[in-house]
Formats: sequence, C-alpha cells, structure tokens
Amino acid sequence: MALECELKYLGVNLADLSRCLSDAGGENLGKYFESNLVFDYPDRSLRDAGILLRLREKQGQAVLTVKHPPKVATPSVLKVFEEIETSVGDFATMRTALEAVGFFVAFAYEKVREKWKHKECVICLDHLPFGDYVEIEGTEATVPACADVLGLGEVETSKATYHALNIEYRRANGLGPDESFVFDGDARAVIFKEVGE
Repeated sequence: MALECELKYLGVNLADLSRCLSDAGGENLGKYFESNLVFDYPDRSLRDAGILLRLREKQGQAVLTVKHPPKVATPSVLKVFEEIETSVGDFATMRTALEAVGFFVAFAYEKVREKWKHKECVICLDHLPFGDYVEIEGTEATVPACADVLGLGEVETSKATYHALNIEYRRANGLGPDESFVFDGDARAVIFKEVGE
C-alpha cells in the first residue's frame, strides 16, 4: 500500500510558479480539469474515521481512491496517508455501484490541476473555486528541498485537506456551510476552453 506524503503551500501565484518550474527544467505532466465525488455512509462514519472514499473523473478517465491514516503514525511535517487507487471503467456505473451498497455522495468538488515533476517530487498547481494552492508530494527530505529551490521556503503551509480548507474559507468569509466546492457555469466554461475539455 502506497504512502502519500505531501504539503500544501498557500497564497502562491500559479502562473509565476509554472514559469519558474519551466525555467528550472521541471517536467510538465499536463493541465486538466477534475471532477470529484466523495462518498460516505449516512452516519458519516468514514469522515469520522479519517477515511476518504473518492471517485474522480479527469481527462475522460475514472479513478477510485481510498485514503486513510497509516496504521503506524509517524510524526511528520507532511500530511501522510495510505492510499489505494485504481482506474475504473465507467464513472457513472461506479457511482451507481457505490450507491447500491449504501454509500451516498457526501460532497462534490472540482479543481484545475497543472502537474509537474521536479527534484524527485510531484508538484501540483491547483486552482479551486475558493483559491489557488500548490501541493508538493515527496518525502520528508525532498519536499522542503524542492520548495526551497522554487522559492516557496517561506510560504505558509498546511497539512489540511481541500475539504477542510474550503470549510475554513467559508467560515472566514461569512458564507453558509457547504461541503461542496464546484465552479459555477461561467467559470467552468472558461476553464474548459483553457484546458481543452
């Protein structure tokens, strides 16, 4: 089972960082729109146990993911989860199957992700409806080293999920509770034009 180790960087200009990665010789792995559904039982027991069950659609492909805290917790400056992930044949059919065995869609979220590889790390430049963030995935040693090379060493960081950051954003801005974060129709149309969806 793979461990996912990452840290989010807040308040980063994504266009500037994209140019920086290009100038530094990073490998651009593409830019795409993602649509995600997070499933849970009606009592929200997966959320309460820190488990994520997610169905994602990106570039016409569907991916089912389970993330949960590692069995042996190790102190880390990074967010660490065990991750199980597999491609599935059809997004709508997989959704129906999950709902047929008692899961429901707890919330939906969308983002535009530009993915890079650099300095033994995967760098994700994420544009969400409530802001822009950068995720660096790697190891305890490579993530801060990569961040320093990219000029992010002094940038505020977070181990929170995007779900938690959305809730925090809504509270801070006096918005009503809503676990979902999706682009409105006009924003989605602009995004689709940019990424060629």
